[in-house]
Formats: sequence, C-alpha cells, structure tokens
Amino acid sequence: MNATVLAILLVGALMLVAGAWARYLAHRRNQYLRARGYELIAALKAYSAWVDCQRDEPFLCRDADELSVPEPLARALGIKAAFPALSQHTLRLLQAHSRLVEYLWQQNLLRLSQAVGWRPAYQDPQYLQIRGAQEDLIQEMIGMCQEAIGDRQQEWRRTGTDFSFSSDGPISTVPPA
Repeated sequence: MNATVLAILLVGALMLVAGAWARYLAHRRNQYLRARGYELIAALKAYSAWVDCQRDEPFLCRDADELSVPEPLARALGIKAAFPALSQHTLRLLQAHSRLVEYLWQQNLLRLSQAVGWRPAYQDPQYLQIRGAQEDLIQEMIGMCQEAIGDRQQEWRRTGTDFSFSSDGPISTVPPA
C-alpha cells in the first residue's frame, strides 16, 4: 500500500472516531438534560404540594427563610440553569410566590387579631385566584420542561381514514347481549 492510501484510511478512521465521540457526548448531554428535567418537574410538584400545606397554617412557628424560599422552590431554582428557556417563567413563579406569601401573612395576622373576618383559604376567592394562576404557571413550566427533554406525549393526529365503508346500517349504541 502506498502512503496516500494509508493517509486516507487514517483520516477516515479518525473521522469515524470523532463522529462516534460526538454522538457519545450528545447522548450524555441528553441523558443529563433529561435527568435534570425530571428533577425540575419533581421540584415544581413538591413546591406545589408545599404551598397547599401552607394554607390555613399559622406562620408564627415557621422560619422566615423557609417562607421566603422554601426548599422545593430552592431546588427548582438551582436546576433551572439547565433550561434557559424557563428563565422568564421562573421569574414569574418567584413573583407569584411572593404574592402568595404576602397574602398568607395578611390572612395569618387577620386570624390572630380577630376571630371573625377571615375565611379559610379554600373559601377565599382572592386565594383561589392567586393559587390558580400559580398552579397554571407551574403546569406550563412542567409542560415546557417535558417538551425540552422530549418527554411530551404526542397529541393524537387524525388519520384521515374514512370508516363509512364498513357498515351501511346505523351504528348501535346498545351493547350486545
């Protein structure tokens, strides 16, 4: 074999190795992104559950740091760096959390100062509005995360098949006996 053929084979082998290495790195990155995505989804769901546990609970015995940034929200904030597309949503979630904690503090103070005049959170339209908007935002973030990691369920698409040829008679809704 002459040197030219050997050089071509060597370059080809190096290109194959470089291509395989690039595929391996892309696969590892996808695995990392997927794992981080599942962690973010779990943290958002845990934060939502944390919020639900806070309504109608007195704040006096709680740590102020826990209320300002609870542990599940802190985990979500730490993970969101892997998903730059969620940065605006994360800012909106922090703002919603601030509004919710402010509302809960006001309700807590009202409950302590008066025996009447306050309602349980599940009966208060203001709480339901704040919490509903927050839950919608969390669901939107989870959907975006699922889409980013390729875990979004594909929607059913119409096949275009016409089944009218299969029966000339009317369709019965009565189950067979």
